[in-house]
Amino acid sequence: MKNLVSKASEYATIVSTKLSNQIGESVSIISKTVSGLKVVVTSERSTSYEIEYDEKHYFIIPFTPSDSGFALHTMRCLPESALEVNDLPKRRIFHFPNEGYEPLLQDYLIKAAKELAIEEPALPKRNLKSIADDIDALDRKLTYGMLLIGGLTAVFNPLIGAGIAAKAVTPGAIGLLNKYGLRPVGEKINQASVEKTIKQAEENVLKQFTGSTTLRVTNPILQEMELALKTNQEEHDPLIDPNLSDGSIPELDGDRWRDLTERAMWHVYGDIYEDSSKHQAANLGPEDIRWLSTLFARFAK
Repeated sequence: MKNLVSKASEYATIVSTKLSNQIGESVSIISKTVSGLKVVVTSERSTSYEIEYDEKHYFIIPFTPSDSGFALHTMRCLPESALEVNDLPKRRIFHFPNEGYEPLLQDYLIKAAKELAIEEPALPKRNLKSIADDIDALDRKLTYGMLLIGGLTAVFNPLIGAGIAAKAVTPGAIGLLNKYGLRPVGEKINQASVEKTIKQAEENVLKQFTGSTTLRVTNPILQEMELALKTNQEEHDPLIDPNLSDGSIPELDGDRWRDLTERAMWHVYGDIYEDSSKHQAANLGPEDIRWLSTLFARFAK
């Protein structure tokens, strides 16, 4: 066992050294525009789980600069101490401003599939689980093979992809070595074996998410954002009038959804919020900026 730990630690050190030169802050957030729609992919950690899950959230955020009128933000969320490759129960959660956005999302996925040359979703409109599968395929294509396994982990870039192996050999996680095929003792660890290991882990996680529970919720913050974009200051001021964002999501445990929604909103609107010259084009009035400032206080510069 001592030899195993030594070999594993040595490998982790080598990989971590390479990773430090390859992975920066830019890897934690992928943001692209596809078929006229802004798509953001991130990973987060949370300490506020009542029952621990490995979650993937899909935020459909009202966003007028996109041709479709919304932005798509996908977010992997793990408990603070969970490993990137784990056996926690999986679930996928769609956050809509209202039910009318679901068919819009389906239409977008068909357009994106054509543009990115991935398998086109079948018609007629499919169920939410199938839509989640399509979005996960989109995520992988957008990030050039990178899958959200905690951090953004690349199958086709071994230096980044080896991040799973590096994390798997940290103290307390030796069991993951055998589980996902990486056996340092008596074997030469090379690029091919790392890629094989990462692919096995990727396939395992994808399979778990594909078979997981898929929830559809109406998100109060996204409801309020949609209303804010459709009204002017005289019609509705989010800080003075009754505010939809004060509502709850009874289907989800605790208020973790609120923190994650605010983060998703920041990733989509942060650059616009901080540049007043972009406010008008995004249909943001002064009352909307004042409200967003309460959501973005911990993120803004």
